[in-house]
Amino acid sequence: MNTPSPLGSNDGHPTTEWKDSRPPWVKPPAPFITISRECCSGGSTLAQLLARKLSGATVGGTWSIFGGNIINQMLQSHHLPEDLARFLPEDRVPEVSATIGEIVGRHPSLWDLVQKTNHTMRQLAREGQVIFVGRGANSVTTDIPGGVHVRLVAPVSYRAKYYSHRFSVPLDEAVKHNAKCDAARRRYVSTHFSADVADPSAYDLVINTAHVPLEEAAEMIIAHLRAQVGAAA
Repeated sequence: MNTPSPLGSNDGHPTTEWKDSRPPWVKPPAPFITISRECCSGGSTLAQLLARKLSGATVGGTWSIFGGNIINQMLQSHHLPEDLARFLPEDRVPEVSATIGEIVGRHPSLWDLVQKTNHTMRQLAREGQVIFVGRGANSVTTDIPGGVHVRLVAPVSYRAKYYSHRFSVPLDEAVKHNAKCDAARRRYVSTHFSADVADPSAYDLVINTAHVPLEEAAEMIIAHLRAQVGAAA
């Protein structure tokens, strides 16, 4: 007698259909994904790919992506001016600009804005069906069940070639750009979470996108997401 797979199958191969074998009275944790990435390793593209696949496979509707737009979501939720978004890049804001803004009452303290952003991410994670790109999202949501935390990496030369081709700049400029971007993200996570963004132990999956195609990476993440949600029930 064959037992149906909760993931759905076709001749033993997983399908994209999201099925659940739990009793209807057992509520699973809301699923969500965080993506940390080295610059030009494919984070945004992977997020879009995951959203398309999951929106078609999950009972309950569309998955949403939050990257830089999480700031606008936070400002809207707290009824704050939209132009404050420029004070919150994925890096530390220059101390002089921050001090001047707070002295004249231009905006809440930067610490408060970051905390509000983190609170917004945690709310969205608990609601589920969201994909966070960057912003130290894995650190923000590490204690919330139902999440899969992913880190994307790739060799410097691979990422530089991508940036060089996309923006038609010399390779050496591409290398410098990516290094600056990576340093900014490291500072953001270190400053606000006292963590190392490159620490592999902070993630469920660390994927080298120079070796693993994004399509394959997406399937790996979805499979692990299903396992995580099932195990936590």
